[in-house]
Amino acid sequence: MKISARDRNDIVIFDMEGEIKRSDVAEVTLHQLVKEQLDSGKRKIVLNFDRVEFIDSFGVGEILASYISTHNLGGKLKLVKISQKLYLIFQVTMLTKVLDIFDDEEAAVKSLS
Repeated sequence: MKISARDRNDIVIFDMEGEIKRSDVAEVTLHQLVKEQLDSGKRKIVLNFDRVEFIDSFGVGEILASYISTHNLGGKLKLVKISQKLYLIFQVTMLTKVLDIFDDEEAAVKSLS
């Protein structure tokens, strides 16, 4: 999985590409990247799933851990552009009741203002 971060005013947007899953390669996880932003004082985070093709239970755990870390520090975490296939996973795991999911980035950014 590739993850790039960009700033939009006081909001950090993570653009993700590929598969969010446990990997044999030691790489930085999504939760670690979110925690780095939280440690630097950022409290508004958007996860962009536009190019995410697959997510496994490890990936769901990474998103949930990112949400909890952000929430515990008084921050907000929003998800955008989730495919129907991935949305179904969030429904089955009941995370649609916890996470704020938006169809587009503008709506997510506006909700953080």
